[in-house]
Amino acid sequence: MLSAPRHDPAAVAAALGVTDALFLGGGTFGDTWRVGDQAIKVICVDGYPPERVAREVNGLSRVNSQYVVRLHKADKIVLEGSVRPALYFEYVEGGDIQDRIERAQRPTPAETEALLAGMLTAVRDLHAADGTIHRDIKPANIALRNGNWEAPVLLDLGLAKSATETTLTLYPGAVGTPPYMSPEQLKGKRARKASDLFSVGVTVRHAYAGVHPFYDPTLDYTYDEAVERVKAGPLPLPGELPENIQNVLDLLVSEAQFERGSATSNLRRMGIEA
Repeated sequence: MLSAPRHDPAAVAAALGVTDALFLGGGTFGDTWRVGDQAIKVICVDGYPPERVAREVNGLSRVNSQYVVRLHKADKIVLEGSVRPALYFEYVEGGDIQDRIERAQRPTPAETEALLAGMLTAVRDLHAADGTIHRDIKPANIALRNGNWEAPVLLDLGLAKSATETTLTLYPGAVGTPPYMSPEQLKGKRARKASDLFSVGVTVRHAYAGVHPFYDPTLDYTYDEAVERVKAGPLPLPGELPENIQNVLDLLVSEAQFERGSATSNLRRMGIEA
């Protein structure tokens, strides 16, 4: 996340036709601003493929879930002389998991179980919508509605892809955010539904334990080294999680895709009929 906006807030507010816009954060391709009860993502880089904007819009239009952010509309604005895509989302009050990790605020075992159930439900609903795969699940892309661990909301479908869409990615090539990418993504292979599940497992384990399950943050890893760390297995989970919840979290971060199951099968392992 970028700590400063790419454009002057007054210029952004004028482009959006409002008197004030609050900078929420920035990513690789765009900045997100709060205007009233909406979060507006403005693509700021030149040459951003319009197909990616269409993909995010299509991905969100296919799913209806309380655990996936709602898209209000897609538009274009003129910002400091350039036409920029702008996506208008619901604003999810409460911050995101990345912020909680940075503040060393960890969920209780009960909250962790509810967080895991919510994230698996989000992924189940997403995967059921024309086989859509998120491909970039990570703490910064999970908001907590009203600050509640029990109410995660999946954000940012900019890298999402449905089973019926032609890929915009040339393989081999890594897609995603390395610390949360599955081993198959690290190897430059296509992301599958199981890849999203791996990212869910890593994200929940990181939130609960307060440390990444595979990587030392003070070290840099090549993709090959990262894969070897995954092969070696995750750090043990602390505290007292129910056995079935710990089992699900262990399966989700398996190196082998087939061992991760599906979102639905893991919800059933948690005792939730999906």
